[in-house]
Formats: sequence, structure tokens, C-alpha cells
Amino acid sequence: MADSSDEDPDIWIRSYILKMNKMKKTLYFLILFPLFLASCSEDWIDLKPTTEVISLEAIKNLVDADYAVNGIYSTLQSYEYYGARMQYYADVTGDDMQATGTNKRSSQFYMMISNTDNVYTSLWAMPYKVIRYANNILAQIDALQVTPSEEAKKNDLKGQALALRALALFDLTRVYGSTYLKDNGASLGACIITEPVGPDYMPERSTVSECYTQVISDLTTAIPLLMEAKNDGKINRWAAKTLLSRVYLYKGDNTNSLLQAEEAIAGARANGYRLWTNTEYASATGAWKSKFTPEVLFEVVNTVSDRAGNDGIAYLMLRSGYNDIVLTEAFLTLLGEDPADVRHGLTKLETSSSSYNKTRPVYLLKYTGPETDVRNANIPIIRISEAYLNAAESAVKLENNDKAIEYLDPIVNRANPANTVEGTTVTLEQVIKERRKELVGEGHRQFDAMRNNETVTRIGGWHVSGLIEEVKSYNRNYFHAILPIPRYEMDANNNMEQNPGYSR
Repeated sequence: MADSSDEDPDIWIRSYILKMNKMKKTLYFLILFPLFLASCSEDWIDLKPTTEVISLEAIKNLVDADYAVNGIYSTLQSYEYYGARMQYYADVTGDDMQATGTNKRSSQFYMMISNTDNVYTSLWAMPYKVIRYANNILAQIDALQVTPSEEAKKNDLKGQALALRALALFDLTRVYGSTYLKDNGASLGACIITEPVGPDYMPERSTVSECYTQVISDLTTAIPLLMEAKNDGKINRWAAKTLLSRVYLYKGDNTNSLLQAEEAIAGARANGYRLWTNTEYASATGAWKSKFTPEVLFEVVNTVSDRAGNDGIAYLMLRSGYNDIVLTEAFLTLLGEDPADVRHGLTKLETSSSSYNKTRPVYLLKYTGPETDVRNANIPIIRISEAYLNAAESAVKLENNDKAIEYLDPIVNRANPANTVEGTTVTLEQVIKERRKELVGEGHRQFDAMRNNETVTRIGGWHVSGLIEEVKSYNRNYFHAILPIPRYEMDANNNMEQNPGYSR
């Protein structure tokens, strides 16, 4: 993937969309669009050249299926999806991170000024790209003739396609639909598409509840098919189980969330995964400075020859890069409650001053990688630490204090070995604070706040002057808490219903 220019990265997308509208096409035309797969020189992934077309008829063996699945990972890698936008969306709309100005790539989300006409289109289009790739694979893979020794590989590829389709639909549902717990999933979510469809297909939006049902179905089907062993750059059983625990947590099904998180932790540990140690966490050579570490269950892979480039999350958070996103004063105050917290090692002042203020913002150093060029850093999507936090939160809500201690204490003690929750009653506030400190910059905060019915209060000395009053403090009833369906999709599909508060 080539690095983009400093121009608005969505100008070409909007131009293309306008042309498509004039031709009376829909997004779902792309369901049958050829799969153009990016090349990569690294051993972890084997892709065909960009000119190679994988059509519906071309998946004739496991090699073809493997190439097609790699096309999904290439889509996830894009700066328009998990390469950047999906990672920073929930953080800058929350209270822990912010844009550094009104003209930055993250500004639209941070300022919450999206409308039908100006919204970035990628968080709608890219997940559906994943879904159509997955549907193409799933429509054919069962018919492939394989030897007994190849059956496990076939199952794993099918499981990956199902799990990644689930991830994409879950992302669409939480970005464009209200949190499940607002109205028990009754409001509109995304369009559920589970098979290849033609260019005239115009789906209706399903409810949030129906979307969750589909996501859970895909994940529960995928999990027994997926391999248990570590599979660098690919989703495996324990990553899928952790994702399923997250889905149940968002749904308010704490019993199943705890069950899946516990199984994910036990299974992952049996296969070589573990929490980073305190000394590893912020060291110059460990944890965030490495790739394929034992704590990361699933990560997007970046290499010198294949990466999201300048628009990737690492470069956006770099002072000497695009200088786009920094930590908020509110987050630093929260982290500052414990000066010995190891996670201070992932923050950096713009200057050598020992204190921060509006003119000396603090940057997050999670996406640094093992090389000198941060653009080559992998991007963690699911860590085993999330499974611990999911389990702790579910246990608190189930009033199971023993389990809450069991799973929260390793996170608290890892942050500062002098701290423990042993012998205490763990509160939901404690768990939420720990999620904020542990998962900052990984795309969780606003979603967590909305599902727990928190009010997001964006305070502090360096929020930009263009931030309007109504977005400085909001809850899940504020219509800008979810994004509008893009104008091109509304124009192309007469069955599409817009989110409340936005014009059609």
C-alpha cells in the first residue's frame, strides 16, 4: 500500500461515489466486485499480486481460499478501517483522546460534526467490503474437495471468514446503531448480508438485536473451526472467544460474557499466550516495541512494503508525523492517580518539561513497533488483557466478587506490583477506570461509555476552541453518538432508513 498525500484522503472516494450515484449503482454492487488482493513480501502472509482477480468461480482449492481470506486481512489493514479510523473513532469521540486541531484527520469524529453529506464513508464501506469477501468465500468453501490432512486447514479458513464477517457486522452495528442496552436492541443497526448478492439488491436495515444475533451466530459457528495455536496475523479460536465475550458484554449478557472470557483466557494460556509483565510493558525492547507478542491475540500486520502508511494510526499519533491525536488532560489526570503506574511509560511530553499543559500535549506511544519507522508497527486488535477486563466487568455485574478479583487483580498488579484488589469489594467504577487506562488508543472508550450509560464529559485545558458546547458533555441519547448513513448509500438504496436526527 502506498502512503497517501496530505490531501483529504476521502476526496477520491467522494468523487467515485458521485459517479456511482449517477449510474444508479449501490454499495452492494461491490458484493460481486472482483477481489483485488494486495501483495506482500513477508513470510507471514502469502498474497497474489494486485492484478490477480479472485472471482466467484476462482476459489477451486485451499490455495485460492487462503488467498481470498488474506484479502480480508488486507482490507482490515487499510487506514480507512483498522489501520487507523476504527482505532481512533471511539477514542476521540470519547474523553481520553482528542484531535490537536480542527483540520486534522480525526477532527470530524472528535468535533462530532458528521452529517449525511460530509461523513467519512469508510466505516460503512470497508466493513461491507470485508463482508462481501467473506460471503464469497463462505459460498464456495464447503464444496471444496480436500484430503483428510487438509480438513483442519479448510475448517480454519472457514472459521476465519465467519469470525471476520462477525467482526465487520459488529463494527457496523456499534458505529451506526445505538448501544444494545439503550432499548434492548430495538433500534436500527446495519444491513445483514450473508451471501453474495446482485447489483440491484437493496437491503433494509435490521435491528440492533437482529445484528447481535447474527454476530453471535457467526462467532459460535466459527470458534470450533478455528485453530487453537498461535497464528500470527490471523484470528484464532481465543481471539474469537474474546471478541464473543465483548459482544455479550455489550449486549448485557454478563453470564455468557464471563464464560467466554474465562474460556478464552484458559485456552490462550494453554497455547502460550500470557499477560505482559510489569518490566516488559513499557520497556525499550519488549511489549509494544515487538510484534507477535504473547499478550496480543490478534493484530493487523504492517511491513515496510505493505502498510497503511502516513495515514496509519502510528503516524497520526506521532509528534514528528501528522501530530493528529493526543491524550486528554482528563485521561492524564486519571492515570496520574498512581504516579508509579507502568502505563506512564507509554506517554510522552512534546518537550522535556516535567509537567504538561495546553502548549505541551502528551502523546501515546503504543504504536511504535520494533523498527525505527513507526509506520511498520503492528496494530493490536484483540489482547488477552481485554479478556481479563471483560471477565472482571461481567463478574462485578453478576455480583461475583471472587471472580472480579481474580481477573481484575492481574491487570492492576501488572500496572503497579505494589497494588492489589485482593481483600476488597471490586466496583464497576474501578473496572471502567482500569479499562480506560489499559485500552486507551485501541478504539474502546466511547463504546464502553455508551453501553454503560455514562455521560462523556470532555473537559480540560487543551480541547480545541471549535468544539461546540453540546458535544462537551453528552450521553447515548445524543444523536451524534452514532454516525449517519452516508448520503451516497441513502441515495442509492430506497429501502435505507437514516438515523434519527440526521437528514435523509
